Amino acid sequence: MTRFEQVRQHFDQRAAHYDNPVTAFIGERELRLIRKRVPAGSTVLDYGCGTGRTTLDLLQRGCKVTAFDISQEMIGLAERRTRLLGYSAEFTTSAGQLADRVWPLVTCIGVLDYYADPHPLLEHLASYMAPGGRLVVTYPNALSPLGWLYALGSRFRLRVIPHTPRFARQASLRCGLRCIHLEYAFPAIPLLGHTLVIEMARQREV
Repeated sequence: MTRFEQVRQHFDQRAAHYDNPVTAFIGERELRLIRKRVPAGSTVLDYGCGTGRTTLDLLQRGCKVTAFDISQEMIGLAERRTRLLGYSAEFTTSAGQLADRVWPLVTCIGVLDYYADPHPLLEHLASYMAPGGRLVVTYPNALSPLGWLYALGSRFRLRVIPHTPRFARQASLRCGLRCIHLEYAFPAIPLLGHTLVIEMARQREV
């Protein structure tokens, strides 16, 4: 089974129990930084939307959102929740529906956690960036004790791989991107934050 298939199966099985007070608390701390990187009213591809935390936050800020996820169970929850709250977005699990399209902003939150080598996914995400576009991603922080606790707790489910800020910057450069902002969430303290929140642009456009 490929890593892609492992991730999809894991989240299909976990979907009904994914949202809880702990993930909501950490997610809100991440969203506080993501909002700074995504202006209200933006047109956004939320790649790996899960149960819709980021998608819904974007919609509440007037953004036009295309939400993609490989897990049918997760995206089904996201779509139902969005509809119940009176919002509308384009939801899809079909990569073909994204083909040959670009967006001014692409978000990928909580997805790179599961990949030791982020380069193929980063290159894929870069293909969806419009000229002058921005990509916002998160990683678990390998310099944070909280990041390692998160990784240790994942050993019996789907393994999480923390990365250092230096690794994240180098990974972006290998994909023709450049980190233009790097911040820390939960807590919002340099080096100690559980989550790295990174905004990227193409190198030639910076």
